[in-house]
Amino acid sequence: MKFQTKIKLAFLLISMIPVVVLGGFCYSQTRSLLIEQSKSDLNAALQQSALTLNSQLEGYNKIMNYLSFDQEIVNAANHTYTSTFEMYDQLVNVIDQNFYTARSLNVGVERITLYTGSNLHQHGQTVLPIDEIIDMDWYPGVMKSTDVQWVSDNHNMYSVRRIIDTKQIDPKDNVLLAHINKDSLFQPFETLQSQGAEILITDSSGQVIYATDDMQGDTLSQITDKPVDEMYWRGTKETVLQSNIATAGWNVILYKPTNLITDSAWAIVLTILLIIVACIVAVAVASSLFSRKFITRIERLRNNMRTVEEGQLEVNISSDSKDEIGDLIRGFGNMVEKTKELINSVYVKEIARKEYEMKALQAQINPHFLYNSLSLINWRALRIRATDISEMAQLLSTFYRTTLNKGDNMILVSDEILNVQSYMKIQLIMHSNSFDVEYQIDDAILIYHMPNLMLQPLIENAILHGIENREEGGTIMLSGKLENECIIFEVKDNGIGIPQERLSLLLESQSKGYGLKNVNDRAKLMYGEQYGLILSSIIEEGTQVMLRFPMEK
Repeated sequence: MKFQTKIKLAFLLISMIPVVVLGGFCYSQTRSLLIEQSKSDLNAALQQSALTLNSQLEGYNKIMNYLSFDQEIVNAANHTYTSTFEMYDQLVNVIDQNFYTARSLNVGVERITLYTGSNLHQHGQTVLPIDEIIDMDWYPGVMKSTDVQWVSDNHNMYSVRRIIDTKQIDPKDNVLLAHINKDSLFQPFETLQSQGAEILITDSSGQVIYATDDMQGDTLSQITDKPVDEMYWRGTKETVLQSNIATAGWNVILYKPTNLITDSAWAIVLTILLIIVACIVAVAVASSLFSRKFITRIERLRNNMRTVEEGQLEVNISSDSKDEIGDLIRGFGNMVEKTKELINSVYVKEIARKEYEMKALQAQINPHFLYNSLSLINWRALRIRATDISEMAQLLSTFYRTTLNKGDNMILVSDEILNVQSYMKIQLIMHSNSFDVEYQIDDAILIYHMPNLMLQPLIENAILHGIENREEGGTIMLSGKLENECIIFEVKDNGIGIPQERLSLLLESQSKGYGLKNVNDRAKLMYGEQYGLILSSIIEEGTQVMLRFPMEK
């Protein structure tokens, strides 16, 4: 483990202890408070739903009490009829009319039925003989009570009340039953159900009045007389809340998975966790800065060593410190200086050798003799009116003048293009103008310098390996432009193309002449590895060679 890493870890460990302890305590307390608040909100929602249900039941009770004490209905239910017309009049004008009005007051009432012990005939579902309900479990309780009773089966909910006639000595048995829409009655609990809660409603005797789909079967056996706050059901911890419906004597029990309640607290808890993480990051940054102060000099020495490893010896290595690290830095600096002296000695000798070889090569060509000879050929050709020979001599003179460039390795872009144009015209004469040449040169690049003889090998390669192998004609295009402070030349031909396996070797193998590899090596040697040639080719479509180097005035 690095020395700096050890310092970081030690600083981080010492600083993390109070951060983790305080952060954990804050997280625990905040989470508990948020969960309690969520439970309180859930309980308030349950109480509000129960209050809404209780208000609905009171409304239905008022309707049942109103009908049960309506004297016209009481008389109609206890009268003994001797006339069919009189019976019809009571059914239509009293019972039907009052029941219709009662249903109109509350859409939750789907049907009202009078079960009577009188001789009233059955009238649809409005009037039925009391014998049809005598065997019901709830019938004895209704006949003994003077209040509205609420009963239910699997799918229906009923509000039932006995009709009492205090004016007759021996009144008949009459029961008023209202069929209530169960979905409408328990609609106040839908919001709680949509939030993942399960609802169970029981009457005073423990019978189930209403239960959601999942609150069936073994769930009912888990209900105890004593209220509980939590329980395990189907392998999940459930929070249990209860409320009462005073009007009907019902008990409402809410079950909701505890994890759904805690999820609502995650937003703030996550914020706290992010703050703790931010504190940890701050401690890590501080430890990094603190440790760096101790090892700055070692770090600088290590970077200098890496720079030297990459081949760059121009580094500033010095130290005024008198300790062991200072001695190490000065010793490394002395070693680098001696290495630079040895390298420079070898490098200077090699450069000098290359220069002598170049001068010896140039000395083999007498430029004045060459130019005079070409001028004589041009004069002789004009004398005999051989214009093609004259043009060839002039083109050769221009080509070699820019090629030799008075021994200078750098040349203006404009002169290099003139050199290429002269070379291209010579090739066109030699090939009887069997191919076309196009130029797209941006004038902005003409003022810059470049190494000489960089474009001519690219043109020569396009002619020899592209155009000459076509059955007929062809086109070579030379373009030049500025892009991102670089000069980019492209030589395109529509020749036969180069196979990919051969294309990848063109810049690696040395050809017999001054070929693509030489151009690529010169560009990289002068400007860097990111410059040079890029080749691309498609069989039977042509080849493209791009030369890229930085602009240099």
